[in-house]
Amino acid sequence: MKENLLEIINDVSKEKGLDKEVLIQLVEESIVHAVKRKLPYEAVEGRIHPKTGQIEMFHYKVVVEFVEDPHNEISLDEVRKMDPDAILDDEVEYEISPKEFLRIAHSARQIIFASIRDAEREMVVNTFEKKVGEIITGNILRAETNGRISINFMNRTEAYLFRREQIPGEQFGFGDHIRVFLLDVNNNPQKASQLTISRTHPGLLIKMFEMEVPEIFDGIVKIVHAAREPGKRAKISVYSNDDEVDPVGACVGMRGSRVQTIVNELHGEKIDIVRHSDEIETYACNALAPAEIESMEIDEENKEIDVVVATNQLSLAIGRQGQNVRLASKLIGYKINVSADEDEEQLSIEEQLELELEKNRKRVEAEELQKKESTEEKTDESNTDSESESSEVEASMEKDENNAGDEASAENDEKESDSEAVLIDSETPTKEVSTDEDQPQPVSAESEPPSSETKNSEENQKTSAEFQEKVNAQTEEGIENEEKLVTDEATS
Repeated sequence: MKENLLEIINDVSKEKGLDKEVLIQLVEESIVHAVKRKLPYEAVEGRIHPKTGQIEMFHYKVVVEFVEDPHNEISLDEVRKMDPDAILDDEVEYEISPKEFLRIAHSARQIIFASIRDAEREMVVNTFEKKVGEIITGNILRAETNGRISINFMNRTEAYLFRREQIPGEQFGFGDHIRVFLLDVNNNPQKASQLTISRTHPGLLIKMFEMEVPEIFDGIVKIVHAAREPGKRAKISVYSNDDEVDPVGACVGMRGSRVQTIVNELHGEKIDIVRHSDEIETYACNALAPAEIESMEIDEENKEIDVVVATNQLSLAIGRQGQNVRLASKLIGYKINVSADEDEEQLSIEEQLELELEKNRKRVEAEELQKKESTEEKTDESNTDSESESSEVEASMEKDENNAGDEASAENDEKESDSEAVLIDSETPTKEVSTDEDQPQPVSAESEPPSSETKNSEENQKTSAEFQEKVNAQTEEGIENEEKLVTDEATS
């Protein structure tokens, strides 16, 4: 023990993760304790030399007038031979010889190892006590023949995952990463594992949702209860503090990405996400989904619910080996009794199939109608916007057309007045000079070529038609874009 003691302490400090000064203090205290147990000395002091690493041990004798215990007392006369100034109750220091120390070396070694184990347990308690109720990650060390799995956490402690806390069917190999739920931390040396861990506890499911769903971590969505049959099926109930956030959709994620990550982590355990309600009847119906409930009687005193379903819904309500009704009962905290409707007429298989097909058809029609109504609403909004824009443009065009028509009518009036004046002037001399044969034909307004007013009206009609075509094209394009947007949203 005397050789390279400081090097041994350094190695143990790195291996166990303990502070070097703490280890030195533990060794010194352990040696003093061993000396007091094996040697007849009461006042003992021990220390490790910081440079050489040698163990130095001392014991003290009290100065008395009459000696009764020669191992721990010395007479005043004897002391004054060494120190004339000595008085009663002084202490005289004596070094313990290496031969005496070798007698207790084996005992000291056991005490040192026990002290180090106690320090390790204390360190584990201080490290993991704050993580109780959380998920911790470790590495698989080995799988033992009795079914338990040894896991190393943070290179500081080793814990056992017992068979009863494992998900059925899971297989792990050496070095695999594993996430477990920390239930408790103990400082009992009699127990094989200081950490009590589990992969079947409902808290593991809740904490995984908190890690995967930001809305739960931020407190927008709350998980009320969780019930599990590990490796088979689980149910959780959620509600939202924000009316604009759907709690079920937030937990499911885009195309089920969030919930699928948790399902893969839990070895394919199916998870039902139930919307929580303060009304126990609604809450029970949600918990028993996808079964359709016909009637329900609630006994608040005995915490029981009697549920009546159609004959073809009985298997859905009960679930495989009773999983659905058991999990629903755990989730809402009531005992649920499920029975079929006795008054219901017994239908043949063909009639039951037709009834189910009719229900599916109505459900699909309702979904399509809802999609169509939402599409029409968005289309109406876009049409309203485009019509308002087109009406403004048409108003401006009509104003321009009216202005142009007024100018053209004014010009036509001027031309008509000029033509009438020419006609009057030409008629007057013909009556006096010319004969009937040579008399020129009077010029009338009907025989004139098309006036400028007619040309302007045709051009205005052509411009209005072109503008209406452009407006119709823009409206059709807006409708197509809206339909495409609605289709993409429905697909997502």
